[in-house]
Amino acid sequence: MSAEQNELHELQNITHQYRKSLAAYEARTGLAPQLVDSRGSGEEKQAFARMDADLTAIELRAQLKATEDRLAKIEAQPTFASRAPKFEPNTDGESRAWLRAVMSGDTASLRALGTATVTGASGQLDITAGGNVPTDMERRIREKLYQNSVIRQIAVVNTVDSRRTLLVEGNIPTGYLVTEGADVTLSDPSFATVSVTPYKYGCATQLTQEFIEDAIGQGGVGSAMDYVATRLALGLQRKMENDFVTGAGSSGPQGIARTNGITTGINLGSQPQVIGNVTADNIIDTVHAVAPQYRNSPRFRWLFHDEFLKVARKLKNGGTTTTNGAFATDFIWTPGATGSTLNGGVPATLYGVPYSISEWVNNGSGSATENTTYAVVGDFNYFEVFDRTGMTTLVDPYSNAVQNAVKMYMYARTDSRVTLAAAFAAIRV
Repeated sequence: MSAEQNELHELQNITHQYRKSLAAYEARTGLAPQLVDSRGSGEEKQAFARMDADLTAIELRAQLKATEDRLAKIEAQPTFASRAPKFEPNTDGESRAWLRAVMSGDTASLRALGTATVTGASGQLDITAGGNVPTDMERRIREKLYQNSVIRQIAVVNTVDSRRTLLVEGNIPTGYLVTEGADVTLSDPSFATVSVTPYKYGCATQLTQEFIEDAIGQGGVGSAMDYVATRLALGLQRKMENDFVTGAGSSGPQGIARTNGITTGINLGSQPQVIGNVTADNIIDTVHAVAPQYRNSPRFRWLFHDEFLKVARKLKNGGTTTTNGAFATDFIWTPGATGSTLNGGVPATLYGVPYSISEWVNNGSGSATENTTYAVVGDFNYFEVFDRTGMTTLVDPYSNAVQNAVKMYMYARTDSRVTLAAAFAAIRV
C-alpha cells in the first residue's frame, strides 16, 4: 500500500470515529454536537482534541505534499508571464496573502482574493468591486458567531443561497377507527408559508499597520485572524442576537420573544405588570400550554433574562408537611446535581425544563407595555435561523492612513422565523 493510500485510510478512520463520537455525544446529552468543546466531559474534550490534532497533522502533510507537487510542476515548465499567486481556501497561505494585500493597499490582489476595495483618495467605497470574504476568514467568523450566540446554540441554523418561501404544515391528517368494509374519511393537512429574507448586517474594525506586519512577519496568521474574526463576529452577533430575540419580523428577523410569533401562553394582565408578579402557577401553566409532543423534544427549553431567573429561583409550588410536622417548601427551580456524571453534573432546570439566559429578553425594568414578553418556553426545532451563504468585506486603506491604520467593513445576511407557533408558549403582559 502506497503512502498516499495509507494517509487516506488513516484520514477515513479518524473521520469515521469523529462522526461516531459526535453522534454518541448528541444521543447521550440531547445537545448540539458543536457544544462538546464547551459542555463535554474532560474525557470527551481530550478525545476530540486528539482527533483534531491528528486531522490537522494529516491536513498539513497533505498541504505540504500538494505544495511540493505544484512547485515541482512549475519548475518543470517555463514561465512566460507573471501572474498573481493562487492559494487553497482555508489555509494560512490565503490568510497571509490577504493580510499582506491589506497592509500594502494592493487592490489587484485584494480583488483576486475575493475582497472588495475602496478606491480614491477620498476613501469612497467601490461597491462595484464586491466579492466574498476569504474562505479562512469567513470560517473563523462563523465559528465565533456560534460560540457567542445563545440563539444559534439552541435553535436550528440553516444556510440558504437566496430568498425563500417555506411551506410549513399546520396540522396533520386526522386518523379514524374504521370498521370492516367502511370508508376512511379523508382529511387534508393545512399548510402555511413562511417567507425568508436574508437581511444585511454590517460591522467594522480597524487594523494598525504594526499589527498586520507582526502577524505576517512572525507567522502568527492564525492568532491574528482569530483576533480580527472575534472582533467582527462579536459586533455582528450582538445585533443579530438582539433581533433573533426581539425582532418584529417585518423589516428584519422575527424574534422568538415577540408576541406576534407566539399566540399561546399566560397573560399576566393589563399593564403595569412587573416581572416580580410572575407566580409558580404561571410557570406551570405556561409549560403545559405547549402540547406534550413538543415537550418531549431534546430542544424543549426556556429562554428568558437573568432577572427572570432571579424571580423564578424564589418561587415555591405551595408547601408540604413532613411526617414530623415540619413545613417544607417546594421550589420549582431545581439546582443542578453535582454527582459523578461524565458531564460534571446535571444542569439546573425550571419546573424540570432546561433554560437559556439571553440579555435581550425583557428584563422587567421600567413600565412594561402591552404584549411585553418576559419568558418563552418551547421546542426550538421550530425556531430557525437562515444564514445567507457568503460574507462580503470592504477594505479601506486610505481614510485612516494618517494613523497608519486600515479600516475593514464586514457584511453578512441572515433571517430568523418561528416556523410553528404552536410549539411555543410565553409569559407576557
